[in-house]
Amino acid sequence: MRRFLSILAGAVLLTPISVQAADTWSGAYVGLSAGGGWSSADWLNRASNPPATFFDYVPGQGFSDGLHGFIGGVQAGLNVQRGPWVFGVEAMLNGADIVGSFTSNAPLGAGDDQFKARIGTLVLATARAGYAWNDWLAYVKGGYAAANIRISVSDDVAPTTGSGKDSQWHSGAVAGIGIEYRIAPRVSLAAEYNHIWLGSGTYQLGGSAGNYSWDVDIGDINIVMVRLNYRFADGL
Repeated sequence: MRRFLSILAGAVLLTPISVQAADTWSGAYVGLSAGGGWSSADWLNRASNPPATFFDYVPGQGFSDGLHGFIGGVQAGLNVQRGPWVFGVEAMLNGADIVGSFTSNAPLGAGDDQFKARIGTLVLATARAGYAWNDWLAYVKGGYAAANIRISVSDDVAPTTGSGKDSQWHSGAVAGIGIEYRIAPRVSLAAEYNHIWLGSGTYQLGGSAGNYSWDVDIGDINIVMVRLNYRFADGL
């Protein structure tokens, strides 16, 4: 009995210390992230006017191609921990070079149009919810996403040459999942996946040659990244 009471007393005394030690995620933080992304683009010619402009596709024709490349940036957020549950908000700004290139397959022309789609910047604003144990935090996130997408086409093979480019911001939703590990009292390392849904846009690629309009749909963007965070303050 005495041994049992000693063990019970020790457990009671250690419990507040354990809870306090586990409460490691509250506070504001900043960090760096780097990784890769991939997507696909569906292209559809909406207008080619006048018909003498450079083109290898007529209205109603199009193609699809894939995009992939590097992404890196910064993030800042705020966590509040209540028991094992962690809630927070976060903003991310990423520079990206997620690119896809395609050479026309000449349904009508010479097969020399060079198309390119590039995701250049990504902005995410999300809410997060997670569960913490020991030095680990598993979380999900969701919210708003915006991407700057640049579209271009060029044809430098005579007799009909030309080029054009356009860029637009598109917005949509993002959902993600991650796992984070505390490697020092205020430093953590995380692996994260995000899926972004965006709407399509109509781009004017005729330049001075005329009206050369394309619908380009980059609907889904996938991102995998490693993140390093520094937390400024304890317990909120």
